[in-house]
Amino acid sequence: MSLKAFNPDVLQKSDLINLLIAIPAGIIAALVTIAFRGAISGINGLMFTDGSDITKAFNEYPKIVWPLITTAGGVIAGFILILALRYENKHGKMPDYLDVIDQRLPGIPVVSTVLRGLSSLASIASGGSIGREGAMVQLSALSGSLLGRFSRFKGVHQSDIIAMAAAGGLAAVYHAPFAGALFVAEIAFGVTAVQRLIPLFISASVAVLTVRSLTDYAPLYLYSSASFSPSFGAIFTVLIIGMATGILGPLFISSIDKVRQWMKPISHPALRLGLGGLGVGLIAMMSPLVLGNGFEVIDLILNNGDLQTSLLILKIVATAITIGSGAVGGLFTPSLLIGAAGGALVCTFLQWLGFDPGPVGLYAAIGMSALLAATSHAPLMSIMMAFEMTLNSSLLFPLMLATAISYVVASRLKVGGTYPVLTRHNARFAAKNAFEYSTVASLISPCSKMYVDASLSEVVSEGLKQRTRYVYVVDREERFLGVVPTNVVAAGLIDGSVKSGSPIGPFIEQEFTTIFQQASYEQAWAMFSNSPLERLPVLENAESRRLLGVITKASLLNKAKDFL
Repeated sequence: MSLKAFNPDVLQKSDLINLLIAIPAGIIAALVTIAFRGAISGINGLMFTDGSDITKAFNEYPKIVWPLITTAGGVIAGFILILALRYENKHGKMPDYLDVIDQRLPGIPVVSTVLRGLSSLASIASGGSIGREGAMVQLSALSGSLLGRFSRFKGVHQSDIIAMAAAGGLAAVYHAPFAGALFVAEIAFGVTAVQRLIPLFISASVAVLTVRSLTDYAPLYLYSSASFSPSFGAIFTVLIIGMATGILGPLFISSIDKVRQWMKPISHPALRLGLGGLGVGLIAMMSPLVLGNGFEVIDLILNNGDLQTSLLILKIVATAITIGSGAVGGLFTPSLLIGAAGGALVCTFLQWLGFDPGPVGLYAAIGMSALLAATSHAPLMSIMMAFEMTLNSSLLFPLMLATAISYVVASRLKVGGTYPVLTRHNARFAAKNAFEYSTVASLISPCSKMYVDASLSEVVSEGLKQRTRYVYVVDREERFLGVVPTNVVAAGLIDGSVKSGSPIGPFIEQEFTTIFQQASYEQAWAMFSNSPLERLPVLENAESRRLLGVITKASLLNKAKDFL
């Protein structure tokens, strides 16, 4: 991933249109998130006297009723998902907005996206342990797709408008414009080129401003009362949190995959999601804090620091059951809660051992960022997400340290992240990295050659047999001397200007493009780009000039295709 310098001279007309369309894209995305939140509040208002906090609202009913509520929500979500799947079977599978952006697809289908959003709404409103942001951002991306479809701006690809709306949607959900823009840049684009970041920043900022102007704005987790002091105990705690969350994140993702495998034999979505809802309801009877996405519980941990170890385990299980059963939604807020609980528990455990690193809430905030990076594989976004949500400037350094460690540990465990598109980005990055540092020695293939004492007729015969325009000439020590152009010799033999038994010395062209075996792929690429040749002779080095074989343009292109 590279940060490219911004050059105003390369700002094209399409770039200006991108900047202008980012404003309505951000506004529409914000309105979509507000509408989705309103729908959740409306449904919870019908179900409970006070549905603003799902973890408390369930207490209005006897515990024996809780599994019935979550099961009913799962069944309803499953039946709506059936409608979406039937529609997709007729009209093609619905692509995720990240795949649309990454693969530059023409747009997002309306019907299946709306149906999946309604399915997610049923799961969320009934207490499913799943993030709201998944449906919100997908619907925001749909609004960007519709904006691009109806505006018909020339020179602007629809996937770019979708990216702006997605960034605006995520920023509106978490009141974090910088993190929203970085999320799309890191995960969808796989780059942080300034020209692409600017419209994302505009859209995300406009979305947050829209939310602020239409709703009661406050930072999601205002935590500016405590300050991080870089003592030995504090730094040690940050390091432990980084390593612990780096292990916990992959375990969390693996638990979801495991539940998916268990649920796979259940083909009917309504039955599968109903069982998932039942499981969450039963777990909620042990702790209602597992209900919902975890927003309210994070606030409790940050400002109180009082939690039980069982919450961490129960939340992982509840979320794994919800996602694994096929519920439509995101993992952002559940990941933040699990990270907050993990960071708080590490701090509490070290306090029990005699360390005094500081307030538990500080390390809960650090755990949020670290675990989000371990599950999303987007460390920059994770750092800025936690920073913008807490607005605590003293946390920036420990957030960076713990998140970097967590990301490295999670990457070493080689467990897939939340977003499959990252696998493609990582594969392209690995291929490009190999292309930049590999040498042509690995691509050498055998070639035909003639010794300098051969006759012209032998050279022409070899050229015809190998179907090559040039025949390589070496001495008896295999040193490359040059090439003989077979077409020139053949023409001389035909018109009688040369004799077949003549020596080839006078016909050798010594000035011919060659490459050494330690040259990089990029050097070979540059040489092929400036030459009409389809293959180049590979020499051992400048001193020996021993001919080892050839490298072909086709073999080089085959290496480059994985990242082009």
